[in-house]
Amino acid sequence: MAPTTPSTASERAPNGWPRTRLQGFKAGERQALTEVYREHVDEVALLLRHGFSFESAGRHHRFVGYQSGFELQDVLHETFRRAFEPRARESYDGIRPYGPYVKTIARNLVLRSFRAREVLFPVDDGASASTGGAPVVVDEGPTPERAVHDRQVQELVAAFLAGLDEEDRRLIALRFEQGLSQRDAADAMSLGRQRVRTREKQLR
Repeated sequence: MAPTTPSTASERAPNGWPRTRLQGFKAGERQALTEVYREHVDEVALLLRHGFSFESAGRHHRFVGYQSGFELQDVLHETFRRAFEPRARESYDGIRPYGPYVKTIARNLVLRSFRAREVLFPVDDGASASTGGAPVVVDEGPTPERAVHDRQVQELVAAFLAGLDEEDRRLIALRFEQGLSQRDAADAMSLGRQRVRTREKQLR
């Protein structure tokens, strides 16, 4: 896929995207969705790997992050599936930064499992009262439309990975499935840390 052509300030939406990307995103165009996915998948994966603090019933808790790469990938996939649904795309105003918006979706998905997965949510007595808790998303159940968009997101992820060489696919697996640091990933791949950092930046 050809990189997005550099845009002047007048050609950019308030959230920093090129206006053509915002228009394509709202219309559900594959190229725009792929660009958005590539730009934000890393930060969402890091949130799900490293966790976050929140408050529930007056007590501070911490989601410690997914230790299983399979669980992380499941929630990562579901996050973008929901973010790319027509209603979500059409309601996004293009003013708020998209990173915090999509990470809120990820947090809400995690918090849905709060009651059933207490081991992931220990009481955090040292947490700040300012962390707060995101509202829990109510699952409305599967629909044919959701199934279609579920497949579309799977295709986007598969297409993204298929376009990478073996070394880049291994880097993604080490960094975002196994949760290794850049230094540990570099050691595992027998590469310099600067090279890993550069390759990771190029993948975004």
